[in-house]
Parts: sequence; structure tokens; C-alpha cells
Amino acid sequence: MPVLRTAILGCGPRAAAHADAYAAGVTAGRLVACCDLDPVRLDAFAGRFGVSERYADLAEMLRGVRPDLVHVVAPPPYRSAILDVLLRERPRAVLVEKPLACLPEEGVAWIEGCRGCGIALFVNHQLRYHRPFLRVREIVQSGALGRIEFGRGSCRGRLLEQGTHLFDLLSFVFGDAPVAWVLAQAEGAGGYAGAHSSPDYCAGVACFPDEVHVAFECGSPAGTWRQEQRYWLNKGLELVGERGRVGASTNHGWWAQTESGLEGEGAAYGPEDLRAQARLTQTVLEALDCPEKHPAHATTARISFDLVMAAQRSALLRGRIDPREPARDAELAALRAALEG
Repeated sequence: MPVLRTAILGCGPRAAAHADAYAAGVTAGRLVACCDLDPVRLDAFAGRFGVSERYADLAEMLRGVRPDLVHVVAPPPYRSAILDVLLRERPRAVLVEKPLACLPEEGVAWIEGCRGCGIALFVNHQLRYHRPFLRVREIVQSGALGRIEFGRGSCRGRLLEQGTHLFDLLSFVFGDAPVAWVLAQAEGAGGYAGAHSSPDYCAGVACFPDEVHVAFECGSPAGTWRQEQRYWLNKGLELVGERGRVGASTNHGWWAQTESGLEGEGAAYGPEDLRAQARLTQTVLEALDCPEKHPAHATTARISFDLVMAAQRSALLRGRIDPREPARDAELAALRAALEG
């Protein structure tokens, strides 16, 4: 297949991980342009990764380069204005960093807007391509544990910071089937001041397929995995079945106890994430002719997005919430007001 042209919007630290992936195994595409409002950051990024075309304006970049895929790595507060440009210029495909949005109606606007304009929309949940979590899914789907009885998952990043990864991984392990309900509580309003606007801490239970109850925590009070102190690496899940258990955490690999015995493998986050980002980008480029079948396509990513929004809605309404019921921006605003006292 021909080598496709790609571009990056936003040249901060996370964008470097997207760009590094091209040298680590992306053969279906070539990074040809980058865009950022900060000229110093833009020039530094372009020089580091050998990108010849650099722009301060997204619309100009899209018209001048006509990329097949745009990596949107700009922070969530800028996403609404970015979406307006994308819907007007209509690139072939967009890979947007998680979270898709911090408010439910904005997330729906991205999904429905891109669908209506014929833009293939993907969400960058690269942890699905980490070997430890792939191994957990393989073991669960193989039936080696028998019926799953219960599970747990946690992260020390807030709900819209690392919690989006956590819920996407849980969805992935359970085959991206609909979640029946979620019940959650929340505390602390300090997290609303950041780019990933959400409560400081959120905890609860989600009912996954076959009535598997999974307890979750998102925020700095959450427990640790293997005593990992760095909040962005402190993320993991574990499932217990009739005939054993299996789990994995970022930066520490996976482990399993089945009727066959104990097994597991360590995996450092840095090199594993580089390979995972390369796998995600490569497979997205290969899937542009049939994007809906890709596991990072917005139709699948919406499952975990809706779950994150439902957890906040549950904290406000003090009851179990079906994630398939649409949440409203006003409800999340009401939760914020309540947490601010």
C-alpha cells in the first residue's frame, strides 16, 4: 500500500510519543507536518523529528498538506475550536488523544460531527496494545479462569486523566460489550482547575457483562500497584474467576494463577508504550478503508467515554446509572458545584 501522509496538531511532550512511534514501527505512514501556536515549541518539535512543514494555523496545515491522518494532541480545553476546523476542512481521519472530551455533549459532538462529515475518528487508547493487557484479555477470553466472579481496577490519575485509560482497558478485557450500570461517589474539586477537568477522587462499582461487578478507584487516594509511586504509571486491573485470577499494571507486567499454575512477565512502561503507540498508529493507518472495525474507532471508544460520564452522573444523582443513558453538561456542572461546596 502507498505510504500515507500524516500531521500532528500540538507539539507538547505527549506529541513526542506520537512522533517517536513512527521510527519504532510505523511503515504505513510518514509524518509530514506539525502545528502549534507556540513558535518555539513548534520549531523545536519540527527540528527534533525532521518535519519539514510547520504551521501556526490548523486550517492552513490541512489545506496545505492534505494529510490522510491528523494526530490531535492539543489539550481538551482547545478541542471545541479544533473540531470546528476539522468539520470544515474534512481530513480523511483523525486520531485524538484521550480523553475525547471533558464534557458529554462535546464528546457526542465529536463523534456525530465526524460521522456526518465522513471523517474516520479514532481515540488514542494505546494501552490496548500493551502486551500485559493483551495477555490479560487473552486469558479471560480463553475461558481459562472459568466464569469471572469479580474484579478491581484503579489508577492514581483522576477520572478524566488516567481514569479514561482504566475504563477503556476494562471495556477491552470484557470484549467491549455494554456495561449495565455504574454506581459512584466523588470528592474534591481541585481537579477541575486542570486541563482534564474532573473530581479529585471517584470510586464505585461497575456491572460488566455477565453481571461481573468491578470495583474502581480514580485519583490520588487510590491504592498502589506494586508500590508504584508515579501517578501516571499507577494503573492496573485484576479479575478473579472460578478457576484462578489474572491481572496487569503499567510498568510492572502481568500475572496469572490458573489450574496450569503460576505465570507472568514483567514489562517496563517506556519501551512497551513506544511499541504500543507504533502498533496503534500503524493499524489505524491500515484500517482507513474500513475504520469502524478498528478497536480504537470512536464507536468502540464511546463505551468507556460514556462510562466515565455516567460515573460522574451517578455521583451527582446518588444512584445506579446506565451508561447508555445520555449525560448532560449541566449535570456535570451541578456535580462540580456540589463538590465546590
